[in-house]
Amino acid sequence: MAEIQVPLSATPAATLARADGIDDCWRRIGVRGDGTCPALAEHAHCRNCPAYAQAAAMLLDARQLEQALPEAASLGGGDKDEGTAAQRGTALACLVFRIGDEWLALPTAALGEVTAPCPVHSLPHRRDAAVLGLAAVRGNLLACLSLARLFEVDAAHGDGDASGSRFLILGQGRAAIALPVAEVAGIARVPGAALLPLPATLARASARYTQALFLDQGRSVGLLDATQVRQALARSLA
Repeated sequence: MAEIQVPLSATPAATLARADGIDDCWRRIGVRGDGTCPALAEHAHCRNCPAYAQAAAMLLDARQLEQALPEAASLGGGDKDEGTAAQRGTALACLVFRIGDEWLALPTAALGEVTAPCPVHSLPHRRDAAVLGLAAVRGNLLACLSLARLFEVDAAHGDGDASGSRFLILGQGRAAIALPVAEVAGIARVPGAALLPLPATLARASARYTQALFLDQGRSVGLLDATQVRQALARSLA
């Protein structure tokens, strides 16, 4: 399946400025560069180097800064516009994907793109199980988190780690987050009238982040609240 490009939202300038201060020396003189870094003799690989750990800390700080910016300047504004449009009867464009045996969706306004997976380098002393590590996506070093672990989905399906068949990129630029998923079905346009309320008996952990259900190709899909998902991911990164 080819990479899916979805509309981009504006990334806050303050966040980009903070993230752009990262010196990605591992791409210039490290294992992904020409290998001339003198620290390689001591650390063997860039992921063992303090400079790499410092870059990771700066990246996570940039994510926390984005969450603290006013909502009007954040990516959340697009989600609310899409939700309001759906209530007025306008079709909501959303990306349908699978985690474990659950089919879920996010508004395309909340996503930067969908890409093939790439290697994820684990972070030392990570405090939250949902944080998988860092991934280099199109030259940008992104935090990689597991929706499967956040939603407590059975890890036997393989998407509890970084081995998903696709990465969803939540946001854009270096402040974005990579989310591995098991499968991507494509973009669905859902009329507001087709959105169904959650049943009171829905016991899955993802229900707390789900705002509605809809049917797509004969399957029930949970429409995630992108703002709540971002907030939960931000707490994992804190």
